[in-house]
Formats: sequence, C-alpha cells, structure tokens
Amino acid sequence: MARLVYYLHDDPSTFRLELAGALLAGNAAEVERVWRTGSSTLGTRAFVVDVDRLTSVDDTGRRLLGRWKQLGATFIAESAEARLIVESIADCAGIARKAAGY
Repeated sequence: MARLVYYLHDDPSTFRLELAGALLAGNAAEVERVWRTGSSTLGTRAFVVDVDRLTSVDDTGRRLLGRWKQLGATFIAESAEARLIVESIADCAGIARKAAGY
C-alpha cells in the first residue's frame, strides 16, 4: 500500500491537517478517524486541509476530501498537482449533486 503521512497543526484560530503521499482507500478511513477526533475540539476555528504534498488520490480519497469541503474546509494547494486534486473534488461534488437531483 502507498504511504500517507499526516500532520495535525492545532492553532488558536485554525485546525490544519497536512497530508503527504497517497490518499487511497486503504488509508482514508484512518485519516477520517483522526480528523473526527480532532474536529471534536474545532469549535469556531477554521478547518484547513493542506494537500500540497499529496502525490495521488483515488475515488475514496476524493470522496473524503469532498466531504470535508462540504463541511467548510479550506484547501491549501500551491503546486499544479495539488490544484488538480482540488479541482477534481469540485468535479466530484458537482456530479454527486447532479446524481442526487440537486
């Protein structure tokens, strides 16, 4: 399985989750559990997901990122690859809404 490393940055105004490596079906559930635990203390702080160091994302990883986007997450994506990942989340969200009749 491809390796994913994640870092939690818990600041007074921001809860930031930094992802590096491959966000795939085999590790997305673990990252979601970590996020759920951390989000219990989110309060009014901004939720930021740094995807700049992701190397690949499969459909399961995209769905997780899409759920976070629906919950109001802001994404850091400075590299061209990271911007493509964020754009693919927007595409998936649009398709999901269309399929649901929105």
